[in-house]
Amino acid sequence: MDWITLYISGKPGFKQEAGRKLEQSKLKLMPGYIGNSASGSNYDMYWVEKQTSLRAFKLAIGAKTIWRYRIKFYSSLEEFIQSQEGESTDFTDGDKALIKEMRKSA
Repeated sequence: MDWITLYISGKPGFKQEAGRKLEQSKLKLMPGYIGNSASGSNYDMYWVEKQTSLRAFKLAIGAKTIWRYRIKFYSSLEEFIQSQEGESTDFTDGDKALIKEMRKSA
């Protein structure tokens, strides 16, 4: 069986919620860890079957959880490391503008 590695990051608490949802799914996966990930880090790693699409992985976690914890997905170590250099879990300017628009229409 061939496996691919998926890296995910998000706001504090996402690992437990995402892990629980993935365990309940029918996806064939193995949890992994990066360094000392037990220390409350905001990232995680999974090996998934090569045939599993990123979309199926995201569906297993659920849109509500992805949005709540601002989970981001990376399919390569290089992308993941690059994102960690300047990562912020705050709202981006685009997010803030979208929220402002949504509040106007409510």
